[in-house]
Amino acid sequence: MSMMVQDAIGFTLFDVKKVQYQSRVIFDYIQSCYTISYIKQGKVTITCEGKEYEARTGDVMLHRPHIPFNVISKTDGIHYLFNIELNVKGREDFFHLYPLDRVVQVRDSKAYENKFDELNSIWLQEVGEIRTMQSGFLAFFLLHEIIESSKGGVRQCGREPFETDRFNRALQYMEQRLETGVSREELASLYHMNPVYFSRAFKNIYGITPMKMLHKLRLLHAKRMLENPENTIEMIAQQSGFYDASHFNRMFRKAFNISPNNYRKSIKSTKSRIFSTLSSEEA
Repeated sequence: MSMMVQDAIGFTLFDVKKVQYQSRVIFDYIQSCYTISYIKQGKVTITCEGKEYEARTGDVMLHRPHIPFNVISKTDGIHYLFNIELNVKGREDFFHLYPLDRVVQVRDSKAYENKFDELNSIWLQEVGEIRTMQSGFLAFFLLHEIIESSKGGVRQCGREPFETDRFNRALQYMEQRLETGVSREELASLYHMNPVYFSRAFKNIYGITPMKMLHKLRLLHAKRMLENPENTIEMIAQQSGFYDASHFNRMFRKAFNISPNNYRKSIKSTKSRIFSTLSSEEA
């Protein structure tokens, strides 16, 4: 029996690298592809979509595209990571068809590290067909190890793991009303709570007040809209709930230390470099 995979799999490997740090705090990070991050050393807490996860030495973290997440580590750390896009059956996202946990404990960390060292060594070589083929095979080996290891199950943080689910309804309510806005009293009424008590309980979980969370959600929504060049600054300001384009520009620059227009240019530049790299490898 034979099998042809030429048209069944679409795979792109964007980057391979090792990252070392003394401590790390990443807040509301959004990316355009999947990041597979193996923890060679360290301990990390990840929050994403209202849930909190803990990852430590020997674990792999799977970060999905276009979904904001936070990463906090108070210790020294070393991560082995690679960025990929993987489609099957035409243009179906592999990880949507075969979902994996956000944190997976690798069954054989030594084998994983050895294969990653091979992948990293090949990735640093001169671009060519052999490099592309070998790096692809090694990345698939690492994915295979993660899939086989995933049967062990996710390890969520033992410190009140589902506490952040409490106000998911309020977050969704805010996201659906970014343009019109909501009041603290309106949000508190969803839970039949006193507004002052609601605000205090909300801040205990998320670290910020409900109104500051609304402002943050507006900025993140605007950031995503900036990825589409057809969206004008005026349109983005209106649909994200800012008074006007001038107000949006000030708030965006204050939050991200870059203007909306320059952020949009940086996205375009990044995509151009990726496509240029891909084109050079295919040439």
